[in-house]
Amino acid sequence: MPDPTTPPPEVGALIAALDHTDIGISVFDRDLALVYCNKRFIELFEYPAEFATPGTPLDSFLQFEGGRSAYGPRDDQMQAREWIHPARRPVAQRVEVTRANGTQVELVRRPLPDGGVVTTYREHARASPDLVVPSISFEGLMLALDYVTDGFHVWDVDDRLVYANARVQKLNQAAGTPLRLGMTFEEHVRDRVAAGQVPDALADPEAYVAHRVELHRLGGRSLTTRTPGGRWVLIRDHRLPDGGTITSSQDVTELKRVEQAYRDSEQRFHDFVNASSDRFWETDANQRFTMVVDTKVARRFPPVSQLIGKTRWEVIGRDPEDDAHLAAHKAALEAHQPFRDFRYEVPAPDGSTRFWRVSGVPVFDEAGTFTGYRGTSSDETEFSQELARARRELQEALRQAEVANRAKSLFLATVSHELRTPLNAIIGFSDLMVNRVFGPLGNRHYEGYVQDIQVSGQHLLSLIEDVLDLSRIEMGQIRLRLGRVDLRSEAQSAVAMVKARRGQQVAEILVDIPDQFPPLSADARLIRQILINLVSNAAKFTTADGHIRVAAEVDGDGVAISVADDGIGIDPADHGKVLRPFEQADNRLTRRYEGVGLGLPLTKAFVEVHGGALSLDSAVGKGTTITIRLPRERIAGPEEGLQAAAADR
Repeated sequence: MPDPTTPPPEVGALIAALDHTDIGISVFDRDLALVYCNKRFIELFEYPAEFATPGTPLDSFLQFEGGRSAYGPRDDQMQAREWIHPARRPVAQRVEVTRANGTQVELVRRPLPDGGVVTTYREHARASPDLVVPSISFEGLMLALDYVTDGFHVWDVDDRLVYANARVQKLNQAAGTPLRLGMTFEEHVRDRVAAGQVPDALADPEAYVAHRVELHRLGGRSLTTRTPGGRWVLIRDHRLPDGGTITSSQDVTELKRVEQAYRDSEQRFHDFVNASSDRFWETDANQRFTMVVDTKVARRFPPVSQLIGKTRWEVIGRDPEDDAHLAAHKAALEAHQPFRDFRYEVPAPDGSTRFWRVSGVPVFDEAGTFTGYRGTSSDETEFSQELARARRELQEALRQAEVANRAKSLFLATVSHELRTPLNAIIGFSDLMVNRVFGPLGNRHYEGYVQDIQVSGQHLLSLIEDVLDLSRIEMGQIRLRLGRVDLRSEAQSAVAMVKARRGQQVAEILVDIPDQFPPLSADARLIRQILINLVSNAAKFTTADGHIRVAAEVDGDGVAISVADDGIGIDPADHGKVLRPFEQADNRLTRRYEGVGLGLPLTKAFVEVHGGALSLDSAVGKGTTITIRLPRERIAGPEEGLQAAAADR
C-alpha cells in the first residue's frame, strides 16, 4: 500500500518545478496553518528550514518576524499581519512593500474556495539556500499555480507535457495553439510557429524550431522573444532532478521598454557629447587631471597620457604668475568659481601651436568640501587658423582698396587741376566780355550767351573745387589754418552768397546768432564752406515761401551750430546715404535738383577735421535740421566772453 504522505509522481514533478521559479508561493488553510510553500518563499523571508513543514501556524511566522524587526519601526507583529499574511481577508489583493533591509516585494493574494489563501511573492534579489520539499495535495498545488501571473509548463523525461497552469492554457487557447497533455515540446513549438505566433521564426521556420528545441534540451537557458501583438516574453528552461524540464514564461514588455528608453537616453547623451566637445575632463582639489576622455576619433594634442596627474599650467608650460590672462583664470579656480570659454594655447613638439577652449564647474561632496572640477574642452586650432587666414585676406583686401582709393584720389586731383586752368581762362575772358572792358559785343544775343558761359563756368569751377577738397581729405592732405573766425559774419556772408546765386527764387533765411557770440579758433575757409554748403542745401530743397534758420549757441560741451528748414525733408532710411560721397536720397523730388552729392559729405569731413561731429534730423515732409557740434577748445577768447554769450542767449 502506498505511503499517503508520499506525493504521486505528477505532484512530485510539479513541486520540483515550483522550487525552480523566481516567485515565492505560500498556501495557508482557513485555520491559518501552512499547507505548502516553495523554496523561494523560505529564501525570500529567510525563515528557518523547519518553517516549511506543513501545519506550521501563522503565528510562528509572525513571532519570528517580530523578533528581528523586519518590517520597520511600527509594531512588528501588527505590521506583519497587515502586509504579509492577512489570511483572514476574503478578497484578492495586490500589495507592494519595502522591507526594513531595503528590498521591495510584490505580494499577490487570492482566496481559495476552501477558505484558505494562496500568496505569491516577487522581488528583485535572490537567495539560494537548500530547503526541505513539503507535501501538498495535487489539486491544491494546481489551484495555487493558477493564481500565478507567470506561465508554467512541466515536461517529463520524454519531453511530453504533464502540466500547464491556467495562465499558459489561456494564452495558447487565444492564440489558436491549445495545449494537450502528452504532446511533445517540439510539437508545441511547431504549433506556435505554424500559427504565426513567433515573429522571430518567419524568416526560417525550420531553423527556429531546431534552435528552440536544442535550447530546451540543454536546459538552464533563456531567451527573449516577441509576440505578434508586440509584447516581449522571457522564456526560461530549467532541468529537473528527474530529467524533466520546467518552462516558465514572463511578460517583460515593461522591462524592455525601460531598457530601450535607457539605451535611447544613453545614445542621445552620447550624440550630444560627440556633437558638443572634443574632450571631457575631471581634476582633483589640487587642479590635477584625474580623468580625460577624448570624444573624437582624431588624435588630439596634448594626448591624454600627458595630462593625467598634471595641472593645466604644467601642460601649457607657463607660470600663470607671468601671464595676466592665466593668472586671472587661476584666481577663479582657487575661488572655486565656474568658468566658461577660457582659451589658451599649447605648444606642440613640432613647433606648431594648438588652441583650446575649456569650460568647467566646481564639484563639492555631500559635506560641501571642494573636490575638484569637471568640464569640457574643444580644440579650436583649425578654427583659429581659418580665422587668422581670413584676417590676413581681409587686411590684404583693405590694403588694395586703400591703394585703389589713393590712385582714384590722385587721378581726381590731377584731372581737376588740369581742368581748372583752362576753366579759369574761360571765366576770366567771359567776365571781360560781360563787363565790356574792350567795348560793346555788337549783338545783344552775345551778351546772353556770355552770361551763360560765365554762370556755367562758375558752377563747374565750384564742382572741381569740391572734387579737389574730397581728394585732399581722402589723401589726408587737409591742414587747418587756424585763425579767429566771426561766426555771425561768416553766416551772413554765406546767406548773401546763396541769395545772389539763386536770385528771387529763395526761401526766407534768418541768421539767429547774437552780436556778442565768441569768435572761433578755426579755419575760416572751411567754416565758410561749411555754412555755404548747409545754407545752399537748405535753400535747394525748400520752396520760396518756406523758412530757413541759421542759429548758434554755446553750452557746456562747446558750440552748437544748426541750419533748419521746413523743406521736403529726407527719409530716415536715407540718412546714412546722403552723408556718403556721390550719393543722394533716392526719391522723385530730389531728382529734380542739381548736385552730385558732395555737399554734406564734405561738410561732415570739414567738421570732423575740427574735432567736431555732424548730426542729421529729418523726415519726409517735415523739413531738415543739421547740427554741428564743435568742442570747447574751438572757442577763442577769454572765459568771460563765453559767459557773456551764454547770458545774451
